[in-house]
Amino acid sequence: MRVLGADDLVLCAGTVLGSGFRERAEAASAAGFAGITLWAQDWQRAIDEGLTAADMRAVLADNGLAIGELDAVTDWLPKAPAAPPEAGADTDAAGFAVPADVFWEMAEALGARSLNVVEIAGAAVEAERAAEAFAELCDRAAAYGLLVHLEFLPWSGIPDIRAAAGIVGLADRPNGGILLDTWHLYRSGGTAADLVPDLARRVNGIQISDAPALPANGTAGQAPHAMDLMDETMHRRLLPGLGDADVAGVLAALRAAGVDAPVGVEVFSDDLARLGPAAAAQVAADAARAVPAA
Repeated sequence: MRVLGADDLVLCAGTVLGSGFRERAEAASAAGFAGITLWAQDWQRAIDEGLTAADMRAVLADNGLAIGELDAVTDWLPKAPAAPPEAGADTDAAGFAVPADVFWEMAEALGARSLNVVEIAGAAVEAERAAEAFAELCDRAAAYGLLVHLEFLPWSGIPDIRAAAGIVGLADRPNGGILLDTWHLYRSGGTAADLVPDLARRVNGIQISDAPALPANGTAGQAPHAMDLMDETMHRRLLPGLGDADVAGVLAALRAAGVDAPVGVEVFSDDLARLGPAAAAQVAADAARAVPAA
């Protein structure tokens, strides 16, 4: 299986909403991506359409691709509440409330670089208990050769990179780290200047997109409402380089700290979705390559 590194781009599922397994792989390959990400629903849809694990491996091989990331475990915290319904969003499409065992099945069948973990419901999170649960996931994932990264979301119980770093540090697992999504970093108030080496080195997954300075429905000087943020992140992200999130600066800081993760391009955008998977993948790839540090 191809090993993904710092020079590789990964096409994230959110950039090509609605695409099936083969369609996504072909769109990614045509646009020059080295990998794709998979939601649990993608796996089930492929099976329902008659693809076997062997078929999926053959599709990946034919297109010169690896699975960059399995996304995302949401039921890892003790007594975590179910994710709330999101205004205008298809929650079934984003892998919410899927048992972790599904991802082990996917990893065994297809291989993958990493497994993503999130708290999405906005529940209060105790760092010590979260670290214990994260460590357990890391230990289980190690048997499949997976890295595990904790993604912070600005409306969640793990709202910023420092909260995620605290949990990852307490868990203290060699395959555990942080997923840094440039949209979430920016909307949580973070900048490239926050990525001091000791913090940046905890990052083992990267996703990029961009955002305007003022959130949709936002007011200058006021924190946006959680539902506004969730709606914006699922429907109105910008291509990297077209907003104010300093994607290049963030990537440069990560590379300077020695982070060698591939760059996932995750641009949830209604405008992009209307282009169709092949065109959306090409536009996303072109935008990512235009960002200097990418």
